[in-house]
Amino acid sequence: MRPVSYVVIAALAGFVGGNLLQLPEWSAKISDKFAEKKTEPADFWSTPAIEGYGKIHFVNVPDYNPASTPGLSNKIVFQINRNEGDIHKPNLGLERVARVTNLYYAAGVPLDKLNFVVSINSDAVPAALNNEQFKKAYGSDNPNLKLIDELEKAGVKVTICDQSVAFHQLERNWIDTRVTHTISSGTTVATLQNEGYAILVL
Repeated sequence: MRPVSYVVIAALAGFVGGNLLQLPEWSAKISDKFAEKKTEPADFWSTPAIEGYGKIHFVNVPDYNPASTPGLSNKIVFQINRNEGDIHKPNLGLERVARVTNLYYAAGVPLDKLNFVVSINSDAVPAALNNEQFKKAYGSDNPNLKLIDELEKAGVKVTICDQSVAFHQLERNWIDTRVTHTISSGTTVATLQNEGYAILVL
């Protein structure tokens, strides 16, 4: 290859690399521009079914609306396998379950017509610890228990994978009593799918 080719390649690489390094800065500027223009009224966000969790901005549109689609079973199994964000705040997967519940309810589906099951497994297991064990491990009360309470009041069944409990070397009685033990998340999800449940992995 001629020396001049190396110079051209190096120049191009420097140009592309320099611009790629600026992408986060450009992205931040664009986000800031949109943020500056956006104003939200006090009632823009709401939590109609799960009070205080899974906030939504509801827009009543006809397409793919569960309340206006005849024959839906409203069966969903949510598989939560991650521990995202701050351990001292509610698990984001559980927050998303609350959001979907709020959306279905806001769309006009009564809570007693929802068939929602949560399957907690893998790295999300700490969310299901009882308060005593959570405090021993993380130094504070379990922020997920009130959310689990609110979900169960709305008819959402919250379960735990006992395989994940064993893999994390936890005792079964360390799991909060409001959470239902299952053989495994895999068997729970597969069984429910065979019963016609849709699956959402959160």
